[in-house]
This record gives sequence, structure tokens and C-alpha cells, in this order.
Amino acid sequence: MPAADNPSGSTVTFNTVYTDLKCPQCQSPIDSGVGFRVGALENRSYRLGDALNWEGANCRPSQRPQDGGLRTVGYFNCDNPKCPTWNDCFPEVQCALIVITDNRIAEVSVYNGVSGEGKFEILEGSEIG
Repeated sequence: MPAADNPSGSTVTFNTVYTDLKCPQCQSPIDSGVGFRVGALENRSYRLGDALNWEGANCRPSQRPQDGGLRTVGYFNCDNPKCPTWNDCFPEVQCALIVITDNRIAEVSVYNGVSGEGKFEILEGSEIG
């Protein structure tokens, strides 16, 4: 998944989590991972159960949550060019919900809740769809 662009034109840095997530349209594995913006934003690769790194100049949120938990929206593309999510050689961006518990990536699932694409929202409990 390429780095997202922000309105100022600079590249937004994010981390990637690799899981057994499957495309909700064609059930193909998402081998390219799910991009998310939590912890030290240093293009790190994570797997389920990994602890997030919070040591770095650019952390989001700026400090590790006191209880070590939060939920955030991540983004992924299906890797299967025959999937219905592919249009004109580029796949649609899809959303995933990433659950952090005790500072570890506890769960990644397809997310169909309300999301402003490209914002990598950190969600409060009432926003979980």
C-alpha cells in the first residue's frame, strides 16, 4: 500500500500490520497488509500480538494511551486484480478496524462503519460500527 498524500502535498507516514485478513468481496488474502497511523510512525511492519513502538519523533496519538488500548481505522487494497473492487487498474481502498489492547495489536477486521477515507481515524467506542 503506497503512502497516503495529505493536503499539504507531503507524504504521510504510516505503519503496516500483516494478518490473515481476507477481502470481503472475493475472499483473497490481503498480502500487502493494512496501513494504520498509531504509535511511532516509522513505516514499521507488525503482526497480530506485536507490541506497538512509541519511541520516535512522530507518534500518534502524541503519547501512548494510559490503559494501552484504542481502536483505529486502517486501510487496505485487495491484491487480486480480478476482484470486483478493482477499477481501471487500481483497487478501491477498503477499511479495517484495528484494536489495540494492552499496547498490542489484538484484532484486525474488515470495518464497514462510517469513515472519512484517508484520515486514519482513532475511534471512540460509540463510533464502532
